[in-house]
Amino acid sequence: MDPKASLTAPNAIRAMIRAGDYSGPTNGFVPGFAQCNVLILPEAYAFEFMTYCHHNADCCPLLASSISPGCYHLDQLGQDIDIRTDIPRYRILKHGQLTEEVSDIKQLWRDDLVTFALASYLAFDNVLNSFGISSPLANPTHSLPMYISNIESNQVGPFSGNKVVCMRPMSKPELIKAIQAGSVSRVPHGIPLHFGEANDIGINNLNKPNFGEPLPIANDKLPVFWTTSLTAHLAITRAAPELCIINSPQHLLVTDKADLNLVIS
Repeated sequence: MDPKASLTAPNAIRAMIRAGDYSGPTNGFVPGFAQCNVLILPEAYAFEFMTYCHHNADCCPLLASSISPGCYHLDQLGQDIDIRTDIPRYRILKHGQLTEEVSDIKQLWRDDLVTFALASYLAFDNVLNSFGISSPLANPTHSLPMYISNIESNQVGPFSGNKVVCMRPMSKPELIKAIQAGSVSRVPHGIPLHFGEANDIGINNLNKPNFGEPLPIANDKLPVFWTTSLTAHLAITRAAPELCIINSPQHLLVTDKADLNLVIS
């Protein structure tokens, strides 16, 4: 990566990634701009997956999708986006099984592929920061611990599965402020799903997250849980389509959309 490159301009980040100059995590880049998890499916699965997102908007907040099969631009999120090259790492799944990771998908692109961009929880991290609540992560390139809960999503066709949640330790005053922040900003993943006893939502050991690394919880703090769009990844793995392309963990699509302008009805 060019050390002189701007880390505050989304198009500059995408240009570096497209040129092959950067292939690492995007967490911590361009604070204030939305980053998305991306899922690409054959057209045969697209309508049911879109419907699944609409019926599970709390955990699968859909920000944009292809205007037609085979289109690899997402002008709603940035005019120069090329979904085939602008993500640092992609995962290729065939029949629900990971087969490889690649740095671009030009050679894999097909005329029947449809792209979906789902809002990441990172947007709410920036909202919390604006309300005076700092991230619990010591390293911004790391991710929050995430757990598969026992709360089922709403099934649509072959897409189903339990909701994936992330955890932030918070004091009671911070929790109240976080709920207020989520209510006022209305950004995706803004309102907590649960707080307190983790067993109530099927999490038996906070020190063993399904994704990410565990976080210590001080005596004066509670575990607070929010939904994440990894719920959609889990649903696709269970549906096992003949092909699916997703971003690798922490390697997201950096967009031109401001976090505070994201509103999911």
